[in-house]
Amino acid sequence: MAAVNIPANVATIAISNGTPPGTANPVNALGSPVRQFLQTALHNALNDPSIEAIILIGRPDGKGVFSAGADIKEFSGNDDGGVTTSDPDGIPTLNDLAHLMEGSSKPIIAALTGACLGGGMELALAAQYRVADSTLKYGLPEVKIGLIPGAGGTQRLPRLCGVRHALDMIVRGRINGSAKEGLKFGFLDGVVSNKESIFECALRWANWVSVLPANTLESRRLCLRTVPSDGEGIENGDMCDFALQSLPPKAKGGESAHACLEAIRASFELPFGEGMEMEKNLFNDLLYHSLQGRAYRHIFFAERSSSSSSSGRKKNSGNQLTKGRGAIGVIGAGTMGRGIAISFLRAGFGPITLVDVNPKGLKAGVQNIQSILQREVKKGRMHPSKLKAILSRLGSSTNLSSLADCDLVVEAAFENLKVKREIFSKLNTIVKKKNALLLSNTSTLDVDAIASSLSPERREYCAGMHFFSPAHIMKLVEVVRGSDTSAETLDIIRVVTKRIKKVPVVVGNCDGFVGNRMLHPYTSESTLLLADYGGGEAGLGVSDVDAAVGPKYFGMAVGPFVMSDIAGNDIGYNIRREKGLLRDPETGEVGPNRKQMRYTELGDEMVEKLGRVGQKVKKGWYNYDPKVGKGRKPLPSSEMQALIDKYSAKPGMKLSEEEIIHRVLFPLVNEGFKILEEGIASDPSDIDIIYLYGYGWPAWRGGPMFWADNAVGLRKILSELEKFHAMHPNSEYYCPSKLLRACVSMGMGVQEYYNNGHAKVLESVVKSKL
Repeated sequence: MAAVNIPANVATIAISNGTPPGTANPVNALGSPVRQFLQTALHNALNDPSIEAIILIGRPDGKGVFSAGADIKEFSGNDDGGVTTSDPDGIPTLNDLAHLMEGSSKPIIAALTGACLGGGMELALAAQYRVADSTLKYGLPEVKIGLIPGAGGTQRLPRLCGVRHALDMIVRGRINGSAKEGLKFGFLDGVVSNKESIFECALRWANWVSVLPANTLESRRLCLRTVPSDGEGIENGDMCDFALQSLPPKAKGGESAHACLEAIRASFELPFGEGMEMEKNLFNDLLYHSLQGRAYRHIFFAERSSSSSSSGRKKNSGNQLTKGRGAIGVIGAGTMGRGIAISFLRAGFGPITLVDVNPKGLKAGVQNIQSILQREVKKGRMHPSKLKAILSRLGSSTNLSSLADCDLVVEAAFENLKVKREIFSKLNTIVKKKNALLLSNTSTLDVDAIASSLSPERREYCAGMHFFSPAHIMKLVEVVRGSDTSAETLDIIRVVTKRIKKVPVVVGNCDGFVGNRMLHPYTSESTLLLADYGGGEAGLGVSDVDAAVGPKYFGMAVGPFVMSDIAGNDIGYNIRREKGLLRDPETGEVGPNRKQMRYTELGDEMVEKLGRVGQKVKKGWYNYDPKVGKGRKPLPSSEMQALIDKYSAKPGMKLSEEEIIHRVLFPLVNEGFKILEEGIASDPSDIDIIYLYGYGWPAWRGGPMFWADNAVGLRKILSELEKFHAMHPNSEYYCPSKLLRACVSMGMGVQEYYNNGHAKVLESVVKSKL
């Protein structure tokens, strides 16, 4: 207990005391043992005649979190995690606890610190009084895992703070409500003053409320209140109607957001009891029947799994990098290098040294970093004083020798193996610390070939750290394990990646790793569809494919051709050249590695002869006009259509959206199976995270492997792949994976296959690759 004298007439209940000994529960999740403990502690306090007031706090020392909500690990197809459905063993639900607290005959003061989220906030709403310190962050983020608050949050919060704040917290799923904001909107009754602790503040309130007339408690019970009118005079119904206009359609990821809105509307249209019943029904319907909700929760767990240590040990507590400290070197002042430097600067690492052999490029890179960070200040995302401190940690040099004292170096130079090997060979002698991490941002090259430039004792500290562009915005980092990379190195990179607010996924070493390797069949088939069906006005157009895959239909952030224009069509062209696929311009001979591959030179000619490399030159698969959509809006191109007509073997025809999806996304999924088969990815959920955060896969579809398992079905995917492979035997990506066939024959999805341990057989074969 904190060093505060607790009077005998005040009961203090710490949520963390409900966690069984030896069980980790850092966020005070409200699992069944905790709920059972809280019910017993509350009953004991209510039945003790000497107790006049109750303080509910997160931890006995008054520090850390209050509660981050329900333990969603308890959620399953037949269990709601104890939110609304009573347990046959008598364990109370969160609703039971909320009703017990709200109906308390003695005042309950919720002393809020740290995270007060989801079910934790719903318990706080059921208390008669709420006080907090400056560490408080409150919110109801259930919408982000495909649910709604299920323990009265949609009914009590509008009654306490009004519909406007409820919409903001519940429909948007905000989790950063502060103590200052809580006071403003009425969520809090008080905050700590001067040097007062949260215990002292709660005791001050307990002493005051314990002497108030007994009928005062009635006015504090939110179940007896009505929803107040809006302070700005807008009708509550009108605010809901306005909020509805900004929600995604139900069919495109909006099921939980629409349910949140419906429940909030019930708070002012129905009596409390009926509103609670509607909340319960909406919650259970989403939990048990919404594939979108399952997808959101799959992503929630997959992200945490991908970020966790594979070694199972504590994460290198002695390494300063894991504590957010250390000297960082970034080689290459281009787009990627700049973004990587910004990511480390924001996270507090330093000094950061940006190196580029080109003085003009280096100067432009530093200026770009300064400009991006200054814009964040102008937009109110960063305090000017913080900007000054950040920029003081940024240095630049044209000489690799400036990286001698670095703890970690990320190479982001030109994507050329010879160049990268030369850089690492120099780092081998320049960098003084023998355990410094030497990492490459390569997107396709062999990490082992790069590491071979280092002395043998350094190779365990070498790995790939593949950022996605723009690196200061995109959340994904593929952590590429080489043959000699140690488990400790991987763990440190994981922690560092999370420190810079990104999501790490460890992958094996192969051409393209996971994300770009799966991208190859997707982009290749998209282009081949134009060659097969794109001729003439009646034919399949570039925009038809993008519309089917992009936001209009399937839901990807952008379609394949817009994506290529953004990235630069010259990138794919150069990769094809490196692979020996291009036709020799002098001899006219096709590339030596093309052989009998199904191939079209459509994408080659648009780069070679037309110079259509993408948005950066205002023409690619589309045209771009600086006066239209800031030069980023795709516009049709007659020149590209003429080129498509040239390569179309027959008069074109349209394909349905579903046909396009099957043709371009089924081979992508198939490649994911092959990647699992080879041990390049260790779990299907890792692939889902990579595509969610790196390639714009819609979260409500759960990732390509989840989508294949749950929305399409593996039997259908196998059948379609067999059909397409018979049509196009020279498209290797249509040849079904052995793992896919195994899953279908066993009658299970690939995630179930892995969850049940069947992948252990694969692991023994490919262990050396991970």
